[in-house]
Amino acid sequence: MNDSKFNRWFNVFVLGGMVACVIIATVLKSGSGQSSTLLAIAAVGAVAGVLSTVLAANGSIWNFAFGITDIILYSIILYNNDQFAQLGLHLLYMFPMEVVGFFKWRRIGLRKNKVKARRLPRRYWIPVVLLFLVVFAACTVLSGFLLRWKGAGVIPVKLILDGAIAAANIVALVLMAGAYMEQWYLWMTVNVCSIVLWAITPMFNPDAGYAVVPLIKYIFYFINGLNGIRIWWGLSRTE
Repeated sequence: MNDSKFNRWFNVFVLGGMVACVIIATVLKSGSGQSSTLLAIAAVGAVAGVLSTVLAANGSIWNFAFGITDIILYSIILYNNDQFAQLGLHLLYMFPMEVVGFFKWRRIGLRKNKVKARRLPRRYWIPVVLLFLVVFAACTVLSGFLLRWKGAGVIPVKLILDGAIAAANIVALVLMAGAYMEQWYLWMTVNVCSIVLWAITPMFNPDAGYAVVPLIKYIFYFINGLNGIRIWWGLSRTE
């Protein structure tokens, strides 16, 4: 099986599997009132998000359009789950960065709507790691402050995961805007931490039935991320 055919079937698997799982989860968890509304919002956002990551993994510039949809809908879920570091990240940083990324990819250059990928010079690796650590500390402290201001309980494990996810997103988007292959290592960090976070959410909030949809979404993000690393490794090698 050639690479093009493999990617085609892999994309069908990820998108088809995601839609099927979201539909099943939505039907099983559907109830009434706010929980049902949040579940529907999470479902639509999850499908848009996975479609965005599949397009991003294949270097398609159209990933930004679906990414914006996911950011708006996911922000509603984050607010209701008291994840303020990520909420601020999505509204104040990720949303405008999607727009910046779209125009920067166009400036870098496209081939059939696919970006010309590149690799991060080694001299920038240490600064990138330091940037992640500084942003992680700032996001964690800010999130903890906002939780206390809102009067919500501070759960250390959720606070740390929330901060790590926010920091990895911030640095990954910078690399993504520059079309650097190394962004995918940070996206995988986001995926792993998010899987853990949404898996433990019902332990602290039994009414968070909608948590199953983001959990499914990030599991498929993780699967797609593995293929994203493989594709971008090849794309960046050809430059």
